[in-house]
Amino acid sequence: MKNLFAATLLLALLAGCGTADTTAFPDVDAALTTLLDELDECAALGSHRQCYRLYASIAAEYEKKNLTSLQKHYQQKMVLEAEAVGKEDAPCGRRLKAEALQQLATTYMVEGQLDSAALNARNACHEAPADTLDFRAQTLLLLAQIHLMAEHDDSTLFYVRAAETVYPPVVKTDLYRITHAYALDLQGCQRELVELLAAYIPACGIHGRAELTRLLMGCHEDAEQWREAYGDAATLMELTDSIARTEASENMVRIHALQHERQMERQRAMRAAEKARLYGVIIVVLMLLLTASTAGLAYRRKARVARERELEAMRLSEEALANENQTREENIRLQRLYYEHLYAIILPILNANRGRSGHINLEEDAWKLIEQNTDMVLPGFSSRLRTGHPALTTEDIRFCCLIMMRVPNAVLADVYGIAPASVAVRKQRMKKKLDSDVQNQTIENYLNQYIRA
Repeated sequence: MKNLFAATLLLALLAGCGTADTTAFPDVDAALTTLLDELDECAALGSHRQCYRLYASIAAEYEKKNLTSLQKHYQQKMVLEAEAVGKEDAPCGRRLKAEALQQLATTYMVEGQLDSAALNARNACHEAPADTLDFRAQTLLLLAQIHLMAEHDDSTLFYVRAAETVYPPVVKTDLYRITHAYALDLQGCQRELVELLAAYIPACGIHGRAELTRLLMGCHEDAEQWREAYGDAATLMELTDSIARTEASENMVRIHALQHERQMERQRAMRAAEKARLYGVIIVVLMLLLTASTAGLAYRRKARVARERELEAMRLSEEALANENQTREENIRLQRLYYEHLYAIILPILNANRGRSGHINLEEDAWKLIEQNTDMVLPGFSSRLRTGHPALTTEDIRFCCLIMMRVPNAVLADVYGIAPASVAVRKQRMKKKLDSDVQNQTIENYLNQYIRA
């Protein structure tokens, strides 16, 4: 389980992001709509580099929605577009293909398909240009992560050392330090690991310090050094609080940036509309003057009637578009209110059982109350799920209840005492328990079929 925590955190570091809650960004669907529209235009123009960029952006948006199958689909299209670019510019095409293969390997690793992840990572390392040593080192560390998840200690250390050989400065990155530490933990080299952690922890960023402190606390617990383990727990609590504050600040900055961009887009649209109206008036005036000089009053009357019809059609079109946008926004608002209501029912239960460390320790009575509230809001959910999947344990049923109540990943992590990024892996395992068909959709959509109509 420790190795699973490490692999998920390393994934976040490799992607260049933290574990922020994606529910803070409500514009994902709107962004996808815009990107898909731009993609159609670029495909018509045959711009492979622009298509590659759009595929990458779409895959990133689907990653926010935790739709790994769609994310993987567009990453595979990135590989095809990179090959098309390579026919025109071979070095650029190889670089883009290597980046796409690395992202695809990361997605396979999240899904637990370790063989496919390793194959794509090796291909990415092979396609990378010779001058991209830092990229090669990152890809080798990705291979180390994959073998870490598979608990292959020798292979993990091999790729860690290979990354250091290819690009020595990589040893200064948190990705390398955490991978190296967990590789030693996998081999059981406790004394060497404790010495290594003492050197690595002060040099890491805040996320790396938190993960390595958690590993050090486990080493002290295994050695029954309770005083040191207590000190590690206090340090870990401070780091966790600092991470939460930092992520909250970053989310607010992102929201403000989105709001500013939206305001600027409206202003640009208004200026474009004013300019279009001005051009329209000028064109109409010129047409009227030409008509007056050639066809006389009768033709001018026909032109005026045609202009009025055109303006009326534009007005009706604008009204229809406004009504459509208003309906879409209302549907999104109602959906958000519905799930906020579901989460509001369960929130007091979770907060009532939150410990001083921030973790949520639920007793049996609290679990039963959560299950009862779920059945109250979604009648017959738990009984239908048990009937459809008799092999599910009581813990599995309760985990599905929390998912249906739309409990955020950060809160789920506190309930089960795991890293926030590990919640996605736990959901992936639950999907495998439910049905093979669920792999092509989100677990939330699959569980919706057990809600009484």
